[in-house]
Amino acid sequence: MLPEFLNRFSRFRYIQIRNYYSCFSILEEMEGKVISNGGDEHSFFKNAIKGHGKETSLSNCITLSSSFNFLYNREPEFVGLSTSRTLTRHYSSQNHTRDVKHKLLGSLPKFVKIVEVGPRDGLQNEKEIVPTAVKVELIKMLVSSGLPVVEATSFVSPKWVPQLADAKDVMSAIQGIGHSRLPVLTPNLKGFEAAVAAGAKEVAVFAAASESFSRSNINCSIEDSLARHREVALAAKSHSIPVRGYISCVVGCPVEGAVPPSKVAYVAEELLNMGCAEISLGDTIGVGTPGTVIPMLEAVLDVVPIEKLAVHFHDTYGQALSNILLSLQMGISIVDSSVSGLGGCPYAKGASGNVATEDVVYMLNGLGLKTNVDLRKLMLAGDYICKHLGRSSGSKAAIALSKVLANASKL
Repeated sequence: MLPEFLNRFSRFRYIQIRNYYSCFSILEEMEGKVISNGGDEHSFFKNAIKGHGKETSLSNCITLSSSFNFLYNREPEFVGLSTSRTLTRHYSSQNHTRDVKHKLLGSLPKFVKIVEVGPRDGLQNEKEIVPTAVKVELIKMLVSSGLPVVEATSFVSPKWVPQLADAKDVMSAIQGIGHSRLPVLTPNLKGFEAAVAAGAKEVAVFAAASESFSRSNINCSIEDSLARHREVALAAKSHSIPVRGYISCVVGCPVEGAVPPSKVAYVAEELLNMGCAEISLGDTIGVGTPGTVIPMLEAVLDVVPIEKLAVHFHDTYGQALSNILLSLQMGISIVDSSVSGLGGCPYAKGASGNVATEDVVYMLNGLGLKTNVDLRKLMLAGDYICKHLGRSSGSKAAIALSKVLANASKL
């Protein structure tokens, strides 16, 4: 709420401020109307806040307020108020995006679909069992933030993934909670049948581009795993349920090292041929760089339509955002991520795992790309689960913004 307040009020040269205000008390006093470019109505101060007779200039808050312009895709236009736009226009991502795209970024998609994998991929490796109620609340908060897809859970054997043994209960609790799609992971036909019985409307299967990883992760060869997935895809077709396919180790394997792009393309084509509506390319151990991602994507694009491809980067070596940007430049418009960067990499001890959804949304907002995700609500979801897990957020954007808000609230 405070970023939006600062963004809107930075255009006023002077405003009287209580020396004890908080973002909440300010918002409660907002009156009047402000119309944004999209036509939405927002609350707004009708009068300046009364202080102790001393005027405080907000011109020194330009840097603070302008830093939040990247969070919002629309530039507010004030109705019935004579205000200057010069304070923030220079800093607004909205005003320079076109030139940046033209000169450096090429053709970027106008809309990027974010697939949130935190409740499943993010929590599955947690040693302490997360209560079902906490998982359900997390999913509800993520849906509330505007995420179009939230992967809810996985119907796998509790023996292998005890954290997700409550899949049926989770699905029962989230039926009809919003307009988001809530897919679940189903490794085999048994898992698919259990998922359908629990009310799943969309499922996912996972394979690997590395033979060694396939055998160590799901105890079967690549070909055997594809045979299982064909059974799931056939059953899903009879129920008119869409299937998403995941491919692990698309650039590197913890056992085999570098993975040839041709192997990734082979698995991707097999998943496409069996009926997968979407195929997610996962850099499972986060070793990819633009130099290794490009040839992999080129190989896959030869056999799979670009609109069916998604990217799933782990941030073990800090390369996830650069790889995502590169993927967008190549025409991909679907990105997987995990709130607060949940989900470590079990093959790189101490390393971070999934790229944080907050970081992805912050970058995409800065590029002027539409996601329909409210970053503030997303941060609340991340804060909620991190407090339960007893750790700080894995999102650099969330940490930085939280510090800025904490400092700003003391003004």
